[in-house]
Order: sequence, then structure tokens, then C-alpha cells
Amino acid sequence: MLLDIETNSSRQFASQIHQVRTYLYFLHPSLAQRHQEILAAIERLRQYFLTIANEAEALEGRSLPKVSVSSNVFKTGTSASFDPHMSSLLRKGGRPIEGEASASIHYMQVENKYSNEFLSHSLEANVGNAKVEGEFELGIWNDKKFDPSLDLRGQISLSLLSLTSHAKLGKGKVYATSKASVNVGSAKAVGQVCLSAKEQTLKLSGHVAALEGEAELGFHLFGATITLSGSASLMSAGADVSYSHKNREWEFGSKLGFIAGLGWKINIKY
Repeated sequence: MLLDIETNSSRQFASQIHQVRTYLYFLHPSLAQRHQEILAAIERLRQYFLTIANEAEALEGRSLPKVSVSSNVFKTGTSASFDPHMSSLLRKGGRPIEGEASASIHYMQVENKYSNEFLSHSLEANVGNAKVEGEFELGIWNDKKFDPSLDLRGQISLSLLSLTSHAKLGKGKVYATSKASVNVGSAKAVGQVCLSAKEQTLKLSGHVAALEGEAELGFHLFGATITLSGSASLMSAGADVSYSHKNREWEFGSKLGFIAGLGWKINIKY
């Protein structure tokens, strides 16, 4: 608060000094020159107080953290897009017809954000979540030859409570990032279908958990990135089924999980 008062006072002094300026006309050259020097000195003094106020406000913006909290109740969202890529379709190009759609409902959503010069962090809590999303790609031509293909992907997710945290430490080309999420009472189903002359793939998975969490930590050093990630679940059950036939190769598999699960991976990009 003291800094605000000082900057306001500096601006008031600058305004009062500006009002002192009076333009007079003198016939004698020496008096006219002296009057211009006085006006210039008054203007320098006014700029001095303005510079103090501007630099103080800029320092305040850099040194003080920014904190914001937002919340809403019963938030819904929908999105959809469709692109037939008509120019490619008419020229018998390889770009497929694409489309996607999603819908979500959050009974209650609260978000807290904090940021300063070196650290930014956000925490989002959602109570009563439901989301449905899907996308498709329909190919007609390949190398100007009729070669139909279809790729469908869909996902349904539900949770009683979800917490998501994002953080970034550092700036420039050296910084670290983290992401963590926790879901209480969650259920998720994912499906994918790929159909073409060369490939037939079907993947289905379902998962329910009383408590599950994921965490990711990334280190970014001059364009290189090292990412560590892990996941865990308690009182969970899940099943995966997959079938694939492509390039004269058959594959069929399934996976069952129960009670608890753990997983981790490392990814390096340079």
C-alpha cells in the first residue's frame, strides 16, 4: 500500500509542476532564451517524478506475485469441428475427412492460480465430472487411387472428484515443469477402430478405481527434455482387449487389472 501512495504522490507532483508552466513572449532575445530554459527545466523536473512512478510500478509488478481464484457451479461445455478438405478431396489427395466433438459437465469447478517472475502454479478441483469425446478420419484416396479407410476414436470418463495441478519453475531455456492429477471414484472407457485394406484394428479398454493418480516431472535444458512419469491406483479394476491385422500380421491380446496398479516411464527428447 505504501508503494501505491508514493507513486500516486509522484504523479500528483508531476501534474502540479506541469500546471506551473506559463508561456510568455519576450521581445528581448536574452529574456526569451532564459524563459525557454526555465520551461525546459520545469519539464525535466516533471519527467523526473513520472519516471519514479513508472519504475516503482514496474518493480511492483515484477516483485509481487499474482494470485487469482475463480469458481463456478454446473458448468457445461461443448465443441465440434468438421473439415472435409474439399480441395484435397477433389484433387484426389491424401488428406482425410476429419471431424471431432466433445461434451462435458462439471457440477462444481474451482481454480486457483499463482505466478511470479520464476514460478507459476495452478490447481483445479472439479466435483461431479462427466466428459464424452470422439473423433474420426475418413480417407477416400491414396496416391490418387481409391483406397478407403476409417479411423474412429472415442472416450467416456466420469469422476466424483478430480484434482489437477500444473507448475513451472524457471524461465528462458532452463526450467522444470510438473503435472499431477488425482481422481476419486473414477470410471473410464476408451475405444478405437481402424479399418482399411491394409489394417483392421480394434482396441477397447475400461477402467474403474476408487482412487487413482498420475504425476509427471519434466526438465527442459536448452531444447532437450527429460520427462519422468508415473501412475498408481487403489481399489481398481480394468480390462483391455485388442485385435489387429496389418501387413500380413495378426495380433490379439487382453489385459486384466484388479485391486492396485503401478506404472512408470522415462522419455528423453533432444
